[in-house]
Amino acid sequence: MASIEEVKAALAPAAEQGNTATNQIRAAMNGVEQMLSRLRAVAAGTSHPKIGEAINRAEQSKQRLGEAATLAQGGSQAARDYIGILG
Repeated sequence: MASIEEVKAALAPAAEQGNTATNQIRAAMNGVEQMLSRLRAVAAGTSHPKIGEAINRAEQSKQRLGEAATLAQGGSQAARDYIGILG
């Protein structure tokens, strides 16, 4: 069985990795936002269903990335909280 110090030592990098993942997800969200801007610019003056589909899917992607960032951030916080509980 691992000691408290060993558990804490393993939790700290896990929490940090969650922060890194959150930052990467946010960068992906920025990329999707740029994609949306370009799609909307191209869509001006057209009502083709495929451009509407592309915009809709990109918006869904951005929303789900936001959800993933929130979950990853929550996981990191829970790990840090547990480190605090361990003392």
